[in-house]
Amino acid sequence: MSGKHTNEILTLLRQQLGNDAEVGDIAATAREVMGKWVNPVSGGSEQTNGLIYGLVQSGKTGVLTVTGAMGADEGYRTLVVLTSDIDPLYEQTRGRIQEAFPGMDVLGKVDLRDPESFLRRIKLGTCVIVVTKNGKILEALIDNLKRGNVRGLACLIIDDEADQASLNTKARKNDGSQSKINEQIEVLRGFFQKNTYLQVTATPGALFLQEGTHAFRPKFTVLSHPGGDYVGGDDFFSQGSANLVREFPLADLTALSAGTQPTPGTQTPASLLAALDTFIIGATFRRETQPDQKSAFLCHVSTRTADHKHIIDLLRKYKSDVVEGLNAKDVRLVNRLRAAFDDLASTHDELGKFDFTRLLARIAFMAPGIQVKLINGETDEDVALHAPYNLFVGGNKLGRGVTIRNLLVSYYGRHPRTPQADTVLQHARMYGYRRKDIGLLRLWLPPELRSVFVAINEMERSLRQLIEQSPDEEFRGVYLKNTLQATRKTVLVPGAVGVYTGGGSYNPAQVLRNSAVAKNTAKLDDLLADIADKDFAKRTIDDLQELVQLTMPDPEESDHVWNSVAVAESLKQCAEILNQAEGYVYVDRGREVRGRRRETQGILTGGEADAVPHDRVTLFLLRIEPRGGESAAWWPQVRFPSGRYALAFAI
Repeated sequence: MSGKHTNEILTLLRQQLGNDAEVGDIAATAREVMGKWVNPVSGGSEQTNGLIYGLVQSGKTGVLTVTGAMGADEGYRTLVVLTSDIDPLYEQTRGRIQEAFPGMDVLGKVDLRDPESFLRRIKLGTCVIVVTKNGKILEALIDNLKRGNVRGLACLIIDDEADQASLNTKARKNDGSQSKINEQIEVLRGFFQKNTYLQVTATPGALFLQEGTHAFRPKFTVLSHPGGDYVGGDDFFSQGSANLVREFPLADLTALSAGTQPTPGTQTPASLLAALDTFIIGATFRRETQPDQKSAFLCHVSTRTADHKHIIDLLRKYKSDVVEGLNAKDVRLVNRLRAAFDDLASTHDELGKFDFTRLLARIAFMAPGIQVKLINGETDEDVALHAPYNLFVGGNKLGRGVTIRNLLVSYYGRHPRTPQADTVLQHARMYGYRRKDIGLLRLWLPPELRSVFVAINEMERSLRQLIEQSPDEEFRGVYLKNTLQATRKTVLVPGAVGVYTGGGSYNPAQVLRNSAVAKNTAKLDDLLADIADKDFAKRTIDDLQELVQLTMPDPEESDHVWNSVAVAESLKQCAEILNQAEGYVYVDRGREVRGRRRETQGILTGGEADAVPHDRVTLFLLRIEPRGGESAAWWPQVRFPSGRYALAFAI
């Protein structure tokens, strides 16, 4: 039975989304969170933190607000929502919170200026405090709370985009120093004796790579699933996807860079012209079948202001060329548009049946109204659609909070030397609720960036699958491919992240040889009895995991590279990514290996590695002979299949 606040927001969402099943999924996600948070009315002192892990552009606001409403109904008297420090985006969030919670008093950062009124209001009843992640604002909030001595209130803290500004950006120094916002959030969490700190993001790599006991590493994770109309990474980048990606040479980006040219030319790369032509055809078709439709195109290739201005000039030239070319019946332009029409017809049957001549006539009529705009802000208004054709250039502040409605075609070229998965994924404006238009969608990008997005999509699928299978496990292996990095180095403590690489071998530095190991050694003896000495056999990945966890490394000799849980889970994660249900187990008994080894050094000495194929995950197990009062022991070494990938995890 739902409470009043929950019923109110669910009714609103049903009206906004028009989809009862989708609203039901949102409510189910919020209830899952409710089953893991601190009970606000159980008395005593208790706190925890958890994560709602959604997908980019999948509409996490609904989950966030329903979870908050359930918290209020369950007894959380105070809700604190931490959001972006960009004023327009903050105001947008505060407005949405006010709409979602009509039965609560919603306080903003301006209300912190009157401490007496602020305290009266939070003591009066259930309230929501919406503040930005700004050191001075958070300090003012904490000062007000301390002045009112309201520590006894149960508090639900919801941190939107928790991986962005909340983590300690001084972690890399490893000297105990903290960045201002990180420190203030920690103080805020510590102030309430009864609290749940709920992190929300679509890019949690930085959170999972915090050390195991770190205060900002999620203690529980709940997956938020998008509705059926969502178009995401699998639609663009998985095998057997809908053929929505078109590649262009990396050199085309040079023509769009004003800074690399003494005098920027007016020649538009052929790939950008093809992308624009495809957009014009698709947007016109939408307009013809639904007369109120307005569509968007995005060019997002640079961080430089001079480049933005140059690209805007090229898009305006495209506008004038289309107007003049169609009026003059320019054969080259008509042929280009026909090629775009044929390309879209390959993925959209209804467009293929449409009268191409009629589309040209409509483009000729509407092309003078093409709007060209730089997106250099953080709100929906910055990307509001005011014309049938809206050409946007992505500026420096194309932030996480921006959703571009009816985005049909994207031309993407942000190409860092060392891509960070979370940053690149947050640029994925092409994702979103676009299923009804999927045949009209296109993404243009260089092949080098396509491989980055393919790797990121594999990483995301792997991580979400791992969480789905083991929701309460501490281990969270972040799969990385090629030269991809999970996140920025500034928020990670040096030496706190372990990495298992493709083709790499790992072993404990030493194994226990005392009586405590005897029971496990006997179990391993039985499990490996059917494999002959210096021979190998295929075993299921589950079998390999069991064998690894029965070995007993010496904890006093650890370099923290070998971790039995991390190794076992990484074996499974790697095998699933490579679509392998089995690996190899190699057995060698009667060994005399004694001395400590580095954990990446290996324990094999007689060519054993080459006795086993390199195409699957492999577990080498050497049975060590006892000496004196020692017990026999099995010393493991794991080898991952060759490839340009890695599995990163917090030590």
